[in-house]
Amino acid sequence: CSQRCASAVSGALTRETHRRARLRAYPRLISRMVDIASPLRLPCGVVLPNRLAKAAMTEALADDLGRATPELASLYAQWSDGGSGLLVTGNVQVDRRYVERPGNVCIDGAQDDAARARLAAWARAAKGTGAAAVIAQISHAGRQSNGMVNMAPVGPGDVAMTEMPSGFFGAPHAMTAAEVEEVVARFAHAAKVCAEC
Repeated sequence: CSQRCASAVSGALTRETHRRARLRAYPRLISRMVDIASPLRLPCGVVLPNRLAKAAMTEALADDLGRATPELASLYAQWSDGGSGLLVTGNVQVDRRYVERPGNVCIDGAQDDAARARLAAWARAAKGTGAAAVIAQISHAGRQSNGMVNMAPVGPGDVAMTEMPSGFFGAPHAMTAAEVEEVVARFAHAAKVCAEC
C-alpha cells in the first residue's frame, strides 16, 4: 500500500506542478494574444480592418446568365454590415460550360454594360462602408463541374470523381495544352474585370 500511496502522491504533485506552471504562463499567453478587432496587413499590401473573415462558400444566387443579382448584393451587404474585415466571394467562374453548380457568377468573355453594372453593385454592397476587403474566388470547376450543368467536364487529367454519388459528375477528358492556356487567359480576364468593377 505504501508504494501505491507514494506513487499516487507523486502523480498528484506532478499534476499540481504542471497546473501552477500553466497558471504562471497564462499572463504571458494573454499578452501574446492578438485582438480580433486589430487590423491585419496582408503580404499583398491590403490592410484588413479586423481579423473577422467570411470564407468562400457557394451562394448560387446568380441569374440564368451567370450575372450577379440584387439578392447576391443584399447578402454581401449584410455580411459587410455585420463587421467582417474580409469577404471572400463564392465561385466566380471563368467558363460557364464548367461551373461548380447552377447559380454561380460567371465572367466568361466580354462583359456588357449590364453585367458590369451588376458586378459593380455586388462589389459596392460587399465593401459596405468601405471597411471590408473583398477577394473574388475566381474559379474553374474542372472535373468537379456538376452533372446538373455538364456531364462532359474537362480537367488536368481524365480521372473521374469517384467519391461522390454515381451520376453526379461526368467523366472528364484531359485538357490539351491549348485548353490549359485558354483557361489561364480566362483567369486573367476575369481578374481584370473584377479589378475594374
